[in-house]
Amino acid sequence: VKAHLAPHLPGHPVFGEGAVSAAPFGSPSLLPISWAYCLMMGGEGLTQATRVAILNANYIARRLEGAFDVLYRGTKGRVAHECILDVRPFEKTAGVTVEDIAKRLIDNGFHAPTMSWPVAGTLMVEPTESETKAELDRFCDAMLAIREEIRAIEAGEIDRDNNPLKNAPHTMEDLVRDWDRPYSREQGCFPPGAFRVDKYWPPVNRVDNVYGDRHLVCTCPPMSDYADAAE
Repeated sequence: VKAHLAPHLPGHPVFGEGAVSAAPFGSPSLLPISWAYCLMMGGEGLTQATRVAILNANYIARRLEGAFDVLYRGTKGRVAHECILDVRPFEKTAGVTVEDIAKRLIDNGFHAPTMSWPVAGTLMVEPTESETKAELDRFCDAMLAIREEIRAIEAGEIDRDNNPLKNAPHTMEDLVRDWDRPYSREQGCFPPGAFRVDKYWPPVNRVDNVYGDRHLVCTCPPMSDYADAAE
């Protein structure tokens, strides 16, 4: 580049580091995804997607009504594009926490919804416009089955500390090894809503998330290895 053109090269507006090949505080490569989505959908498509997302969230809220309390409803009892399920009462009645429910959903093949945000002890379910009704029903069936397991704990029908919720998630190793739990293999590994064909099997049982967050183990090579490579 000629010297008289150098001042016009693309660069960062604050940091004079030359050509832009990275972002100091983020990943600019994510922005084209949103831009392309909006461009391809257009105003009409975005409006329709928003309507369906709101419809999906209200469908879940209505199906789970009576089993779970839904927070932040509007004046007409509706929610926006997400519904917040309050599971805090279950910790008192059955010793079941929001984490127990989240881990149990793994047995059903679901990644847990957002936990404890914006309200501690809740699940924020945010179905997108692309989810089918069959998938929404499968999720609702799983949540209703979990509620029945909680009721069984509340009624003293199953142990408060040794039950499908406390032992979730269940691995393939749990299925094939000696079974010593007070509930069946089927109840533990194949709860309602779980696929029997092409089922997702978690690689490990529950881990102590808090311990892991507080006791990080660095597996990176020592700095001397990087120094040797640079030389």
